Amino acid sequence: MKTISRPIVFYDKEFRFNSFWGCLTCKAKSANSEDAVGVLPIDNPYKSPNVDAVHNPFRMKVREKSQGWKTVRHAWLVERYARLLTWLSMHCYPLTNVCLLLQMDIFSDAGDACMFYYNIYPSMKRQQTLCLPRALFIATTSRRFRQHGTLFIGAFLPTVRMHAWVVEDGMPADCFDNQWIYFRPVMMLL
Repeated sequence: MKTISRPIVFYDKEFRFNSFWGCLTCKAKSANSEDAVGVLPIDNPYKSPNVDAVHNPFRMKVREKSQGWKTVRHAWLVERYARLLTWLSMHCYPLTNVCLLLQMDIFSDAGDACMFYYNIYPSMKRQQTLCLPRALFIATTSRRFRQHGTLFIGAFLPTVRMHAWVVEDGMPADCFDNQWIYFRPVMMLL
């Protein structure tokens, strides 16, 4: 998977996403910094419909709640992987980069993977803090993600709050997540 990251300049501060540690760093704006809109240039040199969709969120289609996740084989093993990924992303973020090397064709699309993850952690209150492990789980288990998906990590400036979400086929993978629209992308994983 290809990681693309660029700084965001907000007032006189430059914010960067550190992909190794998984945190947002802030420093004074350097003299040669341009006022960047974020990781996603408006002209979209990546030719991804997902990048265009994030730029025009009100044109996006909404993903319907899917039922395909209920028929997954070896569900207990997939659940263990989801719990491991959740624990790693909260306690040892650098090891989640190793998990990104795994590509398992378990679910037909991101919607199925997302609904499976929601089934493991059903509390909506808890799901608000699990956006990163959920997005990583979707990226590593969805069959369509490699060709048609993009994982975004965004920042809500100047608060440095971050949020992760997946867009596949120009639609958000999570039909319950509507927070992402407030975040400016600082990193994307193609």
